[in-house]
Amino acid sequence: MTVRSDIHADILRHLHRSPEDSQRGERTVRRVSAFLTPQLMALALYRVSHYLHVRGWRALAHALAGVNFILHKVRLPAATCIGPGCRLAHPAGVVFEGSAGSDLTLFSYAVCIAGPVADARCAPRLGNRVTLGGHAVLCGGITVGDDVRISPCAVVIRNAEADTMVAAQAMYTPYARSR
Repeated sequence: MTVRSDIHADILRHLHRSPEDSQRGERTVRRVSAFLTPQLMALALYRVSHYLHVRGWRALAHALAGVNFILHKVRLPAATCIGPGCRLAHPAGVVFEGSAGSDLTLFSYAVCIAGPVADARCAPRLGNRVTLGGHAVLCGGITVGDDVRISPCAVVIRNAEADTMVAAQAMYTPYARSR
């Protein structure tokens, strides 16, 4: 896959995010206007920085990832590997380190990090069609299978099997009424 085809897949995923959007078609004006949204601009900057990283231009790739963070408040390091068709529903606060297959969906403040040791082998590995809800956290060298949905506010530190939903555990503290 090339940068251009990955960005094209990201745009198509953005244009077809709902049945109503799919009915509007894929005219050139819609593609250009979609590309100018913060979600797709952040993905395009990531794709170019990743391309530069793979080609050995590490300093420039790192600088472009920093520009992406300043402009869009999204942290997608150049060494991160995300497949085509990614969707950043709300880019603000997203942190993603590791690797993911195609059709990844990230909501606001979703965090996927390597953990205490900053090593690519210790970063999470996600399959295809994985969804990370808002404020969800994935930490360590875990593996998440295909078609997994991680609910908002969930903390995942163990492997998740394919075709499952990982739900957040409620932290309920009973309110004691004083008399």
